[in-house]
Amino acid sequence: MQLHERFASPTPGLIAGVVVVQILCIAIPNLWSMALALTLSGGLLLAGYTFFSPRRTLLVALVLNIVLPVKLLFSLALPGGLRLQEGILLAACLFALIDLVYKRGLRLRVTAIDLPVLCLLAATLLSVAVGVAHGHSGSQILRDVRYPFYYAVFFLVTNFVDRRAVLELFAPALVLCGVVVGGEYILEFLGAIDLSVGTRFVRVVRLQGMVLPLAILLVANQFIHNPGRYGRPLLVVVMLPIGLAFVLTVGRGMWVAVGVGILCSALLRHFSLPRAERSAWKPALLVVGLLVVVVGVTALFQRFTGAAIGAHAFQRSLTFIDYERDAPILARLLSYATTLEAIGAHPLLGHGQGAMLNILSIDPETLEPEMIMAGTVDNLYLALWWKMGLAGLLAFTWFYWRVFQRAWRAFKNTRDSQVQVFSAGAVAVMSGMAVLGLSDASMVSGRFALVFAVFFAMVVVATDADDAQTD
Repeated sequence: MQLHERFASPTPGLIAGVVVVQILCIAIPNLWSMALALTLSGGLLLAGYTFFSPRRTLLVALVLNIVLPVKLLFSLALPGGLRLQEGILLAACLFALIDLVYKRGLRLRVTAIDLPVLCLLAATLLSVAVGVAHGHSGSQILRDVRYPFYYAVFFLVTNFVDRRAVLELFAPALVLCGVVVGGEYILEFLGAIDLSVGTRFVRVVRLQGMVLPLAILLVANQFIHNPGRYGRPLLVVVMLPIGLAFVLTVGRGMWVAVGVGILCSALLRHFSLPRAERSAWKPALLVVGLLVVVVGVTALFQRFTGAAIGAHAFQRSLTFIDYERDAPILARLLSYATTLEAIGAHPLLGHGQGAMLNILSIDPETLEPEMIMAGTVDNLYLALWWKMGLAGLLAFTWFYWRVFQRAWRAFKNTRDSQVQVFSAGAVAVMSGMAVLGLSDASMVSGRFALVFAVFFAMVVVATDADDAQTD
C-alpha cells in the first residue's frame, strides 16, 4: 500500500502512532517550557518542509537569516560554532548532492557568471593564506572568512532553483521578509518610546534593516512597471510597514541608496516606453505617489504616537549639508583614513582575513569618542581592499558588474513581464547597493552576505534565456 493511501485510510495503529508523536513533540515539551515546545515543533515543521529539497532548504535558510534577530540566532548556535543558517545550508548541500547523484546524473548547470564567483572565492582563500602569513588569530580568521564564503551558495541557487521559483517564491519571500522586519521595527520602536512624552524618539538600528531597501525597491518596481499583477492597493498595503520601518531607521545611507534606486526605476520606465509615448511626468508621478505613501503613513504614525520622527529625521538630514556637525560621521571618515593608511602598507595582497584595526568610534549611548579594535570598516570597497587586496576588490567588482549587466539586458530584451519587472528591480537594487557600499560593508561582512549571494544568483537564474525547469 502506498504511503498516501495509508494516511487516507488510517489503521488504529497508525492513529495511535501519530498521537504518541504529538504527545512527545508537543505536550511533553510544554511541561518544561513554552519556548522548548515552540522550538521543537517549529524545527520539526521546517524539517518536514525542507526534507530532501535543496530549493526549499535554501528558501528556509534565506528567510530565517533575515527575520530572526541576531540574539536569537546566536542562542540557536549549533555545535562546532556553526550558526543556524550555516547548518541549514549544509543540509541544502547534502540534499543537493543526493539530487545531483540520483536524479541528474552528476550534470551541473553552468552559467556565464560562474567564473567571476570562482575568482571571488579564490581571492577569499588567498586572503586566508595572507592572514595566516601575517600571524592573525586563527579564531578571528574563521569568523571573518565565513561571510565571503557565503557566496558559494550562488552555485546551489543556480543549479537547484528554477526561474519560476525565483519569480513566484523567492522574490515574494524577500518582500514578505521586509514586511516582517518592518513589523519588528515598529513594535520595537513602540516599546522603546514613552507615548506620554511627545518629543521622545528612539532610533531603531538592526542588521535586519538591510532587507528594507531590497523590499522597497522590489515593490516599487512592481508598482511602476506591472501593478496589474497584484493590484496597486495590495502593493500600497505591503509598502506601509516596510516604508515606515525604513523611516524609523533614520539611516542616511539607506535613504540615498533607495533614492538612487527609485530614480533608476523611473528612468527605466521612461526609456522602456515607445518614443511617441514617453512623457517625463508619468514616471515622476509614480515616484511622487510612492513618496506620498511613505511620508503619509509616517505622518499618521507620528500623530498617533506623538514621537518626534520628523524633527529627528530633519536633524539627521542636515548632515548632508554640514557633515562637521555630526560626530559619528567624522569618526567614520577618520576610520576610512586609518583604513587607507593600512591599505597603503599592503595594497596588492591586503592584510588578509583576521586583520584588526584600531579606529575611532562614537559610543551610541554616551556619544563619547573611544578607540576600538575593529575587524571591519563601514565601507564595502575599503573592507574588500583592506582584507583581500586588489584581487578581492577586482573580483567582487567584476562579479557585481556581470550580474548587473544580466539584469539590464534582460530588462531591455525579455518579453516576459515577470522577468522584466524583476530585472528592473534588480537594476534598481544593485544601483542603490553600489552607493550604499560607500557607508556599509554588509555585502561581504555579516550574515547578510548570504542574502546578497542568494539575490545575485536569483538574478542570474531569472535572466537566463535557456532556463531549464528543475524541482
